[in-house]
Amino acid sequence: MSNKGSRRFLKAGLALAAVAWLAAAAGAQARVQSDGGDAAREARRLHESALAYADRGSYEEAAGALKRALRLDPGDAVAHNDLGFVYHSMGKYGEAAESYREAIRLRGDYALAWNNLGMAYSAYGDFKSAVESLRRALKIKPDYAAAFYNLGTTLYKMGLSADASEALGSAVKLDPGHAAAHLSLGVLQTESGDYERAVESLKRAASLAPAASDAHKSLGLAYQKAGRLSDAVAAYRQALSIKQDAEVYNNLGVAYDLLGNTREAVEACRRAVGLRPDYVEAYYNLAMAHLRAGEREKALGQYARLKKLAPELAGGLFAALNRDRILDASRR
Repeated sequence: MSNKGSRRFLKAGLALAAVAWLAAAAGAQARVQSDGGDAAREARRLHESALAYADRGSYEEAAGALKRALRLDPGDAVAHNDLGFVYHSMGKYGEAAESYREAIRLRGDYALAWNNLGMAYSAYGDFKSAVESLRRALKIKPDYAAAFYNLGTTLYKMGLSADASEALGSAVKLDPGHAAAHLSLGVLQTESGDYERAVESLKRAASLAPAASDAHKSLGLAYQKAGRLSDAVAAYRQALSIKQDAEVYNNLGVAYDLLGNTREAVEACRRAVGLRPDYVEAYYNLAMAHLRAGEREKALGQYARLKKLAPELAGGLFAALNRDRILDASRR
């Protein structure tokens, strides 16, 4: 059975990794320890308790403690930045931006606050302001790898892939251990067709974060695009050992199909639609795998299902089914 012209659907299933946008809460920031009396000492105590709350994910309590601290010491730029971090963690991006701006008003060269302000802008879709803020952070601190990473993810959202790739390249040069930056760079390289470089970036990401299923998933796609199908299968299987993912099963099914392993292709696509019953591309690929396995009736069953979910896609499958029937008749 020959269906070399059939469509196959490969899905990356991954935008750029949105991991650790914010640098750590400012417990890592240097503080000016002054003897300002009881009020200053109480403000510092409240600030430290807020950091402990934030570490536990108790953001409401952290915000309350920081606001009490700032009533006692309103000139503490670090506390304003940390309050912004807490608001950001709660999804209150407008309030976060206001706190970061106050931190910057008090300390104009506060690179961390500029970075965090950029990510607050990005979170509510003001990408132009986000880029401006991130570039301010990098002007203050040119070796700020996290800001380059955040700049890269923001530029990607703006559709500026070449600029995003340049920023992400700077991030990995400055911080070779930045797994998310290697992952994001590899995704961009895959999208641009630079598959061999993508493989190297994604192998690095996977080695730095072996428990991150997205790294193995993206590596599998880069291998598949490069024609390294056995390597793709191994990467997809590793991703699935970490997390069950319909798109990985779909891509695994396509890889098996291209290798001629039709039974494995059928099983992988079945798993994909089992996890996501509305996954029309996987139904198409399952039908094609059945057809290549000589199971025309089962392929027709998938066609009937697909006709309800995606009529246009079902039309392409119907054409493939008819080609197969014509080929079978010609062999008799």
